[in-house]
Amino acid sequence: MRKRLKARLFLLAFLLAPVCLPAQDDFNSFAEGIFEPQEPQELEIPERKIFRFKNRMVELSIANINFDFSNDFIAASDLLRNPFYMLRNIKDIIEEPVLIWHDPPVINLDHFFDGFQFGFGASIKPFSFNFNWKDEWGFGLDIAHIDVTGNLSLSGNLVTISEAKEDKFGVGAAVFVEAGVPVFFHYGDFKIKLRPAAYVPVVYTEPKITYSFTNVVKEEGIEGTRFDLKYDMKVYSLVSVEGADEDIGVVTQNLLDTLRDIPNSLGYDFRLNVEYPWRYDIDIGVDVVNIPVPFAAARLNHYIHLEGSAWADLSELDIVDLIGKDEEGNAKKFEDLRGKVFDYPDNFAPEYKIDIDGKKIYRPFAMVFYAHYRPYETQFLTLIPSFGFSINYLYPRIGAVEGGLSARFDTANIFITTLGINYNDRKWINSLDFVLNLRAFEFDLGISFQSQNFARSWQGAGLGVNLGLKFGY
Repeated sequence: MRKRLKARLFLLAFLLAPVCLPAQDDFNSFAEGIFEPQEPQELEIPERKIFRFKNRMVELSIANINFDFSNDFIAASDLLRNPFYMLRNIKDIIEEPVLIWHDPPVINLDHFFDGFQFGFGASIKPFSFNFNWKDEWGFGLDIAHIDVTGNLSLSGNLVTISEAKEDKFGVGAAVFVEAGVPVFFHYGDFKIKLRPAAYVPVVYTEPKITYSFTNVVKEEGIEGTRFDLKYDMKVYSLVSVEGADEDIGVVTQNLLDTLRDIPNSLGYDFRLNVEYPWRYDIDIGVDVVNIPVPFAAARLNHYIHLEGSAWADLSELDIVDLIGKDEEGNAKKFEDLRGKVFDYPDNFAPEYKIDIDGKKIYRPFAMVFYAHYRPYETQFLTLIPSFGFSINYLYPRIGAVEGGLSARFDTANIFITTLGINYNDRKWINSLDFVLNLRAFEFDLGISFQSQNFARSWQGAGLGVNLGLKFGY
């Protein structure tokens, strides 16, 4: 009996022995064995899987539309009462909607005398296709994207008639139509995005008006001021617009007649984005927009030419000229002083010309460095600071700083909200963007308040809206 009990206890101990031994994840029966001394290891806890929508493999973007306008003179707060007043008096406003307006409007002319700037823009992207293979590589096709941009700049020196020397101002505007092929891939730890594009400018003009104000002192001791205004504006177009003021159908016919020549106006550039995971919680990158391809700029041959000057020399003005009489005894007319005290063109009739070589046209260039910082090591919150510069010949000053700070809140790649305060394209943009991603369908909506003046950007001096629809899986 005792022998049987001892045998059973021995068998039980033999079966339980492996359970009591310490775990060895790197066990190898062909090596030293599990009983050899081992370096202490951290206990691996399986990572809790967080639900998150994957990015679409195939995606169609339809009717992505954006428009905006901005200025630094008149804001919504100058015309409308503040929102707190409206909330307190909502019943009265419903009965008399006119109460939402200031009476009279509160407009500060100092904003205008500091210089006036107005900008507008729009983009229409009717169709884009993208293919994404497991976020490792992908390609796409953008067709017939249209970009419209323009601005009016009046310097403070001109508005206040202050001393200046060839202070440039005027209108800059452009309309581009493009097609692009975006691709992305990984090279080591680097993620690289490349987008070669072909573009054709439809309309293009640069600010080419200068203003000068100089003090004049003559030998006779007469002092005065001379104002000079010179303009040499050329509005380039894809086809001739001569006669369009009488019949707009002329432009359509000219376009049909020159369709085969449009490829000669094409230009080529590309966009490059490089991103690198610097740390587990920080990605850094650079985005370079519209890098021109050497010897492949777009060209426009047709243009409208406006050239002339106007001036006034107050040192030539004598009080006798204003109150005196001519040889026939008649009072002198203001027009009699033309050519001596002031002068201006007889007419502003434009000339329609053709440039055989063509005007080389490049799209606005920008280089911006940025970072994606995830303070909680998750996708939920990402802070995106950026800083760079741009070169744009549509503005009197072609160079400008770009940059700002955005915060993106990402919930499982389903609800994405981005708040931003950025200085881009010569204006402050305070933006709020929403993305609703249901995997097979995505709806994008964004709104922004913007102005060339930081304070006015918070007072409703400009507005931007963008809408987008995406489908795929």
